[in-house]
Amino acid sequence: MRVVVRLLLWSLITMIGYGSPVLAQSSLIDPSVLSQLSDEEKARLLGGLGNGDAGSIDQDRELQNPQVVRPRSPSGSGSPVSNDDLDYDDVLVDRESTTGYATGVDGAEFDRGSVSASGRDTRTESDAANADLDTQSNRIRTQDRDRPALTRSGANQRRRDSTVSAYANDGSRVRKPSLKMEGRLKPRPFGYELFAGVPSTFAPATDIPVPGDYVIGPGDNVRVQLFGNQNQTFTLLVSRDGTVNFPKLGPISTNGMRFDELQALLENRVSKEMIGTTASVTLGRLRSMRVFVLGDVTRPGSYTVSSLSTMTHALFVSGGVTAVGSLRRVQLKRSGELIQTLDLYKFLLGGDSSDDVRLQPGDVIFVPPVAARVTVEGEVKRPAIYEIGGERTLSDLIALAGGRLASSDQTYIEVERVTRDAQRRVLNFDMSKAADLSSPIQDGDVVRVRRIAQQIANEIRVIGHVKYPGSYPWADGRDLRTVLDQAGVRSSDIETEVYLPLGIIERSSELTGIRQFVAFNVAEALSGASSPLALQPNDVVVVFSRDDVDYLNSYEVEAVLGGKPIAAGNRCEALSELDEMVNSQRAVRFLRALSSENHRLEKTSRRRMSCPEIFETVPRALPFLLDKSVAVYGEVVRPGIYPVADQTELELLLRAAAGVTGESDSRNVEYLSYADSVRDGKSSYRTLDLTIDTTRKQAVAAGDVFNFRPVYLDQEIGSVRLIGEVRFPGTYGLIRGETLSQMIARAGGLTTSAFPYGAVFTRDSARAAETASYKRAADELQEAVVTIMTNGSLTGDVSSVAAFLDGVVKRLQNAKATGRVVVQADPALLRLRPEQDVILESGDALLIPKRPTSVSIAGQVLNPGSQLFVSGDTADDYLRRAGGVGEAADKDRAFIIYPNGEARPLKLGAWQFQKPDVPPGSLIIVPRDATPLNKLVLSERLLSIFSNLAISAAALVTIGNN
Repeated sequence: MRVVVRLLLWSLITMIGYGSPVLAQSSLIDPSVLSQLSDEEKARLLGGLGNGDAGSIDQDRELQNPQVVRPRSPSGSGSPVSNDDLDYDDVLVDRESTTGYATGVDGAEFDRGSVSASGRDTRTESDAANADLDTQSNRIRTQDRDRPALTRSGANQRRRDSTVSAYANDGSRVRKPSLKMEGRLKPRPFGYELFAGVPSTFAPATDIPVPGDYVIGPGDNVRVQLFGNQNQTFTLLVSRDGTVNFPKLGPISTNGMRFDELQALLENRVSKEMIGTTASVTLGRLRSMRVFVLGDVTRPGSYTVSSLSTMTHALFVSGGVTAVGSLRRVQLKRSGELIQTLDLYKFLLGGDSSDDVRLQPGDVIFVPPVAARVTVEGEVKRPAIYEIGGERTLSDLIALAGGRLASSDQTYIEVERVTRDAQRRVLNFDMSKAADLSSPIQDGDVVRVRRIAQQIANEIRVIGHVKYPGSYPWADGRDLRTVLDQAGVRSSDIETEVYLPLGIIERSSELTGIRQFVAFNVAEALSGASSPLALQPNDVVVVFSRDDVDYLNSYEVEAVLGGKPIAAGNRCEALSELDEMVNSQRAVRFLRALSSENHRLEKTSRRRMSCPEIFETVPRALPFLLDKSVAVYGEVVRPGIYPVADQTELELLLRAAAGVTGESDSRNVEYLSYADSVRDGKSSYRTLDLTIDTTRKQAVAAGDVFNFRPVYLDQEIGSVRLIGEVRFPGTYGLIRGETLSQMIARAGGLTTSAFPYGAVFTRDSARAAETASYKRAADELQEAVVTIMTNGSLTGDVSSVAAFLDGVVKRLQNAKATGRVVVQADPALLRLRPEQDVILESGDALLIPKRPTSVSIAGQVLNPGSQLFVSGDTADDYLRRAGGVGEAADKDRAFIIYPNGEARPLKLGAWQFQKPDVPPGSLIIVPRDATPLNKLVLSERLLSIFSNLAISAAALVTIGNN
C-alpha cells in the first residue's frame, strides 16, 4: 500500500510540476509520514489532493508547503531512498514563491469550486479532482508568469522598488505608490523585512548536538552503540505509547523523559545488566509534530514541523507576520494557557533569542494585532514606524530608533499628535532638557528629528583659478591675503593664465541680507601692497582666469546684449542674467566698446565660446564684470574689454592687454573718462602720454575707453609692381605720396629698348569700376533687346539678330577687366610736366613694353592683322594695304587706339585733310554698320561697348606679349 500511495503522489505532483516550476521543485511527502497518521487524517490528506474531498485549508497548506525534504540517492539519480535513510527536516517555504489559498499573498482568492455545508464537493469526484488540478495549474502558471525570480536577491530588489508594500485589513497585500518626505522614503513599519524574501526551503540544522533538556516523544529515533564485550549498534524507535524496545533489556518507558535523563538511564542499565559492556546513547532522526500558527500571519493554519523547531521557525513556515500583526507580543499557548510571549524587537535590535522557546506537539503560536505605533522620522539612525511596548517617554523612543544622528538638531524635535478632541497638533521639545526627554508618547505620534542647517557657520569658499579650491575656516582677523595664500592662486602656464586686475567676493549685506559683490585687485592682494581686506563668514572668493574674462568679448555676450535670443542649446545661466541689461544704457556702452575700432568685424566672425564653469557657478558675476569693464582697443596685443577693480593703475591694465604693439604711439593715446562724461553730460577725449610715469600710474575706472593710436608712418601698407623694360623689374614697397616717376627711378630707370608711350598702367579701383561698367552695359543691352523685340523695330531675320545680341551680352558678362589707366610714363616728359606724374596706390602695376614695329588692323576689313610700321603713313594707307573695308563696315565710326590706351575717331574719307598720326603699336578698328539692328536704339550703345572691349583687348595683348 505504501508503494501505491508513493507512486500516486509522485505521478500527481509530477504532472502539476510540468505547469509549475515551483511544484516541480517541491518534494514528496514521505510515506513514512502517512504511516503515522490516522485513517481519517490519511483520507483528508488524499481528499485534499483531489480525491473527491475538498479538504481543509490547513491541509491544502500542508500540501502546498511540504514539511519533508525528499532526499536523493547518493548516486544522484533522483530516485527516493529507503525509509531508513530518510531524515525529517523543517522546510520554511517562501511566502513569495508559494500560492495562497483564500486570501493569499497577492490577495487573489482560490476558486475551490462548489462546496456543500458538510465540506463535500457537490460535483462528481472525478470532475472535482480534475477541476482542482486545473485550477491549481492555472493559478500556478499565472503566478509564475507575473512574479519575478524567486530568489533572495529578487526580494531585496522588491524592497528597493519605488513602491512599498502594504496590507489590507484582510491580510492581502496591495501596492501603493511610495511617498517621499524631505528627499527620503516615508518610514515603514519596523521589523517586517525579517519575513521578506522567505527562502523556499528552510530546515533547522540537524547536525547540531541535541540539547539535554530535549523531551523524548513518539517518532524519535534513539541510537545506542554498545562496545566492550558486545559491539553492536541499535536504532530504537519511540513508539506511540512512549516506549523503546531495547534488545536484551526489554521495553523501556520514555514518557516525559528528557534526553539527558534517557541517556543516563540507558547507560546505567547497560552497565548493570550487560556486564563488561558500555553504551553510547545519541539521537538519530527526530520526530515531526503538528503546531498551529494563528492570528495576523500570512498563512494561518496547522503545520507539521520538526521537534527542534522554535516559535520563530513556525512563523517563517507560515510566511511571517502581516503588517497589521504585532511583532512584540507573539504568544505561545499550550493547552489554552499562555506559556511564552516573544518580543521580536529584542531579537532584531539586541540579538536576544532567549524567549524563542522550543515547541511541543499541539502548541499554538498566536499573533495578535499590532498595539500602539509611533512614527520616527528625520535624523535618527533607524527612521521607521515602531510598535511601542515598554517605551513610554520620548527618550525611550529615540533610543528605540537607534539614537540621533550627529547631524540632528537636539534643540528642536517636532511631535505631531492626535489629541482627544480629534485635532492634529504639533508640539516642540528640546532634547537638551531632561524634562522634555521624559515627555510621554502616545499611539499615533509622529516624531520628527530635525536636521541642523546645512550652512557652515564659519566657512569661506574659494573658487576659480586657484590650486586648492574649497572651504576654509573663518575667524576674527582672517583677511583676503591669508586665504589666497592658503588656496594658492595658480600661476599662468601654457594652458591658461590668471587674471590679476580684478577678483570678486560674494557676500551678504549686513543691512539687507542680499548677496552682493565686492571687487578687489588680485595683484595687490597677493603682494600686500594694499591694506588687508577683512573677510566675513560665508564669503565666496572668486579668482578669474584669462579664459573667463575673454568670454566677455565673445559672440554670445554681444548677441545677448544686442537683443538676440539665447540659442536653444545654450544653457548658460549667466547669459540669462544679461537679459535684464538689454536696451539699457549699460548695454549700449558695452556694445560700443565691443564694436570699437579694432573690433569692427562681422558678428559671426567674433569668437564663439562655451560658457566658462565659473559663470555656471556664479552666474551673476558676468553682468558685474561687464559693469566693471574698461575698453582697450587700437595698437595693443589683446584688444577688448577688461574688468578692473577700483583704483587699478593703467600699467596693470596694459599688462592684462599684453602690452602695446610696436606700431603704437605711446605719446598719443586717446582717453575717454566715463565718470567725466556722466558728470558733465557730454563726452570729450583727451590725449595721454604713456612715456610719463605718472600717467602709467593713474587709476582707471569702469566705463573708461582707451584708444592706442598707431604711430604715423610714411610707408603705406601694400606694394607696386613694375614689369617690362625697367632695369630692375619687381615688386616695391610703397611710400606714402610716392609718384610714378619716383618709382621708375627706384627701379633703375628705363632700358634703351623701352617704349614708354605704350606703357600699360593698371589699378585695382579702375578694374573694379570697369567690371561694374561691363555689368551695367550688359543689363542695359538686355533691356534694349526686349524693347526692340516687342515694338517690332527690327527688320529681316529677327532670330539671327537676337542670337547676335545674346552673344554680345554674354561677352560683356564674361569680359575680363584690365583696369587700365592712361598715364604718362616717360620720365623725361614727366620732368617737364610734373602735374601728369601719377601718385601711386597699393596694388598698382606698370608694364613698359619694348618699342613695337607694327600697326594692327581689326574689324570690317578684308585682311585684318598687323602691318609693318611706315613712318608718315596714315590710317587710309594701312586700310588700303589691308584690302579696304567690307560692305558691312561703318567707316564713319572707325577709330584708332594708340599705344598709351587713348582712342580717337579716324573719320576716313577723301575729304578729310587733317589725318591723325599712326604711331607704332597702334590698333585701327573698323566697326560693323549697326543699321540692321536699329540705329536709333542700339547703334550708339553697341559702338561704345565694342570700343571698350577693344581697348581692353589691346591692353591684354600688350601685357601678354611682354
